[in-house]
Amino acid sequence: MKKIFTQQLRIADEMKSESEKLNYLTAIIRSILQLAVTTSLEVFSVSGYSEDTTLPELIERFHTPSDGMPIHILDLLIPILRCYIDSKFLIGFFEKRKEYPMPLSKELQDWVQFRNSRQGHGVLDNKKTIEWSQKTSTIIKQCLLVFEKIIPEITTEKTLHLKSNKLNLYIKSPMVIDNCAIVILKISQKKSGWQMKAQLLSHSDSDEILIQLPEENIFTPSSDLIENYKIIELESENGEYHILEHNIPIRQTDTFEGREKELKIFKEWINDEDSRKCLIYGDGGYGKTTLLLEALNSLLENGFKINTPLPTVICYYTAKMTRWTSDGLTHYTSIEPVLDESVRELMKCLYSVLPKEWYTVSGSALIDKAVNELKKNGYTRDDILLVLDNTETLATTTQETIELARLLQVLGKKLGRIIITSRRQEAIEAKPILIEGLTIKDCVNLLQALAHKHKAEPIRQAGETKLRKISEKLSRKPILLEALVVYIGRQRNISIDQAMENLYKRSNEELLEFLYEDAWNRISQLQKEVFYILVSLTCPLDQYSISRACQLLEIQHSELQSSLAETHFASVTDYGTHYSLELVDLAKRFFHKKLKELNSEEKRSIEKYAIEVDSYAKERESIELAYRKDRVAEAFRSDFAKAAKVAVDKGDICRAIENFELAIEDDPLNSALHDRYSWLLAHKVKDLNKALEMSEKSVILNNKNCDAVVNLALIQYRLGELELGDKNISTSVSLGRPESFAFLQMAIARFTMSRKSINTDTAYKYLLDAEILLNNAQKKHKARSGYDAKNLQEILKFKNLVLKKLNDFRLTKV
Repeated sequence: MKKIFTQQLRIADEMKSESEKLNYLTAIIRSILQLAVTTSLEVFSVSGYSEDTTLPELIERFHTPSDGMPIHILDLLIPILRCYIDSKFLIGFFEKRKEYPMPLSKELQDWVQFRNSRQGHGVLDNKKTIEWSQKTSTIIKQCLLVFEKIIPEITTEKTLHLKSNKLNLYIKSPMVIDNCAIVILKISQKKSGWQMKAQLLSHSDSDEILIQLPEENIFTPSSDLIENYKIIELESENGEYHILEHNIPIRQTDTFEGREKELKIFKEWINDEDSRKCLIYGDGGYGKTTLLLEALNSLLENGFKINTPLPTVICYYTAKMTRWTSDGLTHYTSIEPVLDESVRELMKCLYSVLPKEWYTVSGSALIDKAVNELKKNGYTRDDILLVLDNTETLATTTQETIELARLLQVLGKKLGRIIITSRRQEAIEAKPILIEGLTIKDCVNLLQALAHKHKAEPIRQAGETKLRKISEKLSRKPILLEALVVYIGRQRNISIDQAMENLYKRSNEELLEFLYEDAWNRISQLQKEVFYILVSLTCPLDQYSISRACQLLEIQHSELQSSLAETHFASVTDYGTHYSLELVDLAKRFFHKKLKELNSEEKRSIEKYAIEVDSYAKERESIELAYRKDRVAEAFRSDFAKAAKVAVDKGDICRAIENFELAIEDDPLNSALHDRYSWLLAHKVKDLNKALEMSEKSVILNNKNCDAVVNLALIQYRLGELELGDKNISTSVSLGRPESFAFLQMAIARFTMSRKSINTDTAYKYLLDAEILLNNAQKKHKARSGYDAKNLQEILKFKNLVLKKLNDFRLTKV
């Protein structure tokens, strides 16, 4: 890869325009820094370093990389990797080298300061342009020298191989495309998996590309646990900061066009605090949910300001007449249980796991119970915004419609403000927002955006007049416009008129059935078998059950999701870190019809797989409910505690400490709060003595708090108190942690002590003890869930590290 950067540097240096040269040199240095961070993270992932750092927050911020972010990450990583991998790792980053008078880190900081003050946000004159084009070229040469050992080679198989006297690994992150380096624009998780949006580092053709990342990648969050509610900080119109909890899914589309009038009405309703309910209604396929999620995400991102007090909790709930429990799929026969579920979903802002008493009441009694519980925690009905999506599924008869209207009135009056989406105009007093066809102009823009996304050349080449006619014929309905573009994008040598002839006279259902058959013929046999399993399941269709089905059939989860994203088989609720999927009724009938065409042996095989996935889902849910105690919800219930959590998420440690201190003063008997503060002090502030004090207080307040006991043990290990750490980690087993987990933590503590030990005999003894403990951990390991799988990965990783160190010791003694 070094040759690629050297070649691009030569191209830049030959440019006659200093301004053009500086711009391209900026892209080159950006690409090199991003590569350095990516490969360093890959090295870090196999280093055996187990102490939590501020790294997860930095990686999350690297998902949308700024020019200064790589420097912050390298500042943190290099000292760790010098300790754990190679004492001379990236020599020249902090130190001077004979070839250059200044350390690379200082040169890079000066470059970032110049980028921000002049090139990015200021005025760049000719003198500075010439000066910094020369400086940037020199800094790139210095980067190539300092980063030489972590710039991988491209093998004949087009893989990236990092090899030196201390390193030998293959880089999984795709940093070279078609023999061209890349510049990362954004890393995000979609329903199809993790994606990297990037540009080719090329002066002649810097195409924007979308790269599918492996399911296991260095940019993935370290925890599998899904929080019911995210806590964010918003700035209100008067400049005050406001803590908000929400479970809003992310936007449904990257190609949102128009709807200015509807968004304006929505903003007016948000600002009208006297109006309790808002109804977004219209025919299917016009984009009600798409508009709603666009508006709510804009609100969360401060995309528009509101004058009324901001809500404190926003709860999103998709109305369904089914619910999955450990006993299987339950079908509701009345409206009330579904609306009960929406109230329970709201109460998860206070509880990670709802206590059983919330399931013993329903209807008005449940609403009153929720109102009282919210009041206890300082919430009023003006603090709550409840979103009910797809309410038309709840009522089909006149009597059911009347009953639905009555219950919605009660919810709006007692619990909070409500936003409702429906295919019909519900008989309730609400601010109506009618969703009809897009404007002609917006249709044209949408067609052009979709054509670019799906590579539908006939649409891209069509004139505006042609696109206007298409839009009118398809009733200016987004779902039909998308169907046309997807169909043309899939076909080869088909004209717009031919595609229109196939689609124009079909109803929505006929159109979908036609697209199902078309999509079905294009997917592989393994993908078809996954859909057979999905339609046979009783458990929820989410990333876990779908991933398990793919695993059983040995097909990549991302491969299935990529094909699913191009069909109308299902509606997806995407929360960014996780998603749920619901097969469209017509698609279910389609799959069942296809399933019936299989022979008896094939049907038995599908049924066997479906039973296995259902069992896995039930087991996983029970383990997760047991694992996810109420510690997070319990810890962050006060305003000061929530502010502390937001500050931690943003990396503002000083502000987090200040708010934690105020929260503990406000709630001095909260064990979970002390535990979370202890974790911050230990892992972010590195104040182990204060962390130990807080952790011990947490355990005294609640000696059944398993997470607090584990945290105390880990702090004691870091302080070198192995005996005390072993005692508490053993206690955690009696509180529910697996034995394999306890042995693993004991082994990691001894592995760390061996590294810190100056005496070689003592270090050798620690490694021998660690080897025994890791063998015990592997023997005691039981594969029951994803958490156990992660434990096994850690056990195997540390076994390799310990064996390698023991071999080094033995060779030294020989």
